Amino acid sequence: MVTKPTLMILGQFPQIGLNGYTDTILLNELDNRNIDVFIAIDGNIEYQQQFKDWSFGIIIIRSFSNRFMDLMHLKKELQSCIRSIKSFQIIHIP
Repeated sequence: MVTKPTLMILGQFPQIGLNGYTDTILLNELDNRNIDVFIAIDGNIEYQQQFKDWSFGIIIIRSFSNRFMDLMHLKKELQSCIRSIKSFQIIHIP
């Protein structure tokens, strides 16, 4: 039986009390919170971190801007990636 993933939106780091931490500490904390997917706009993060250490999937959005309106055209692709991503997998959009 396939179960639908539960979607929990954590928000931006300042909103969840994780502002000002290093990437490694942030990613460890996210792993401790048992997230399934981490969505990043920082395309360099996969070269700065060893993602084999964390159990969640990573979706990296490549965009010239992180403004909401500049990302709206990626909505369907992002939804599809969220549904299909596996632990330890990295997916790039677009």
